[in-house]
Amino acid sequence: MNFWAQMAVDTVRDPQGAAQKIMGWQIGRAELYMALIAVSAINAFLAGASSALSPMPTDPATIEAMPMLALMSRPLMLFVLIAGGLFLTVHGLFWAGRAMGGQGALTDMLALLTWLQALRAVAQAGVLLLSLAVPLLGGLVALAVAIVGFWLLLNFISAALRFGSLLKAFGVLVAVSTALFIGLMMLVTLTGATVGGLPNV
Repeated sequence: MNFWAQMAVDTVRDPQGAAQKIMGWQIGRAELYMALIAVSAINAFLAGASSALSPMPTDPATIEAMPMLALMSRPLMLFVLIAGGLFLTVHGLFWAGRAMGGQGALTDMLALLTWLQALRAVAQAGVLLLSLAVPLLGGLVALAVAIVGFWLLLNFISAALRFGSLLKAFGVLVAVSTALFIGLMMLVTLTGATVGGLPNV
């Protein structure tokens, strides 16, 4: 088994131990931001591919009610959304965690969440291929991936902030997720922006 495959297995088996290894790599901030952009592009491509291979609603009312459906056909905008969301999430989790007594460096959070997104891209590719062969099984595996991903995220937040508590990590995640959601809603309200009005790029 090669190094990266072994790291993926170790991450699932022992997320806290894997987190310590990743933080110990001491990767520079510039390199980590480039890696984040790369995995965001890959995830956007896979989401677009999944959309292209699956039947999408064409009813305008349905698309208006579910803006993400419209974004699936706009790969550039989807990439911007994913990359921007990751950037805000990394910084939001770090600073909210520090406000709650967390330690560690911003690069720790950046490295761990970038690695988690890389694993998500691999899992998403696997789910996509499986869904083409056995759609029902693909849906079940996607649910399992989402649950495992959430568990890994909590462990990574705890490790990056030196919390030693998944409950505290969950509190930080809820606070940041709520703040990001409210901020997004305020932005949409103030600008009057709608996904349907975005250019098809």
